[in-house]
Amino acid sequence: MKSKSSKDEEKIETVKEEEPTVSTPEEEIQKLKSEVEDYNEKFLRVVADFDNFRKRIDRDREQQSLRLRGEILSNFLEIVDTVEKAVEADHPDLESSLEGIKGIHRLISALMDSFNIKRFDPQGEQFDFRLHEALTTVEKEGVEPNTIVEVIQSGYTLEGELLRPAKVVVSKGFEEEGEKIVVEGE
Repeated sequence: MKSKSSKDEEKIETVKEEEPTVSTPEEEIQKLKSEVEDYNEKFLRVVADFDNFRKRIDRDREQQSLRLRGEILSNFLEIVDTVEKAVEADHPDLESSLEGIKGIHRLISALMDSFNIKRFDPQGEQFDFRLHEALTTVEKEGVEPNTIVEVIQSGYTLEGELLRPAKVVVSKGFEEEGEKIVVEGE
C-alpha cells in the first residue's frame, strides 16, 4: 500500500504533465478558422431548415385554401343542381316558378348562414366609408347630410369582417342660392 505522501506526489506530477502548452499564433489562427467554419456550417443548416419550413408552410397554406374552396363549392353544388332542374322543367306556371326561386333563395341563405356570411342594409344610417361605397349624392330636404337615402346593393360581412361594402346613395347638404358666401382672394 502506498503512503499518503506518495499519492500526493503522483497527483502533483500528473498536474504538472497536464499543464496547457502555449500555442503559436498560427495554431491559434487555425483553431479560430476551424471554429468559424463550424459556425458557418451550422448557420447554413439553420438557413436551409428555415427555407424548408417556409416551403412547407406555403404548401400547407395552399392545401388549406384548396380544402376550403372545395368545401364551399361542394355546398354550392346543391344550389346548382336545383337551378338546373328548374331550367329543365317544362314550362311551369308562374306560381311554381316563384316557389322554385324561393326554394333556391332558402338554399343560398342556408349556405351563407353556414359560413357566417351576414347581409346588411344600411338604409337611413350615417355614411361610413369603411362599410359603404357611395355611388352618388343627392340633395334631399328633411334629411341630414351624409345619411344613406338609398341602397343600390347590400353589403356583406364574413364572420364580422367586411366581405363587400354596401353600394349606396348618400344625401348631401341642401344648398340654397342666397346662402352661398364667396370669399375673395383665396
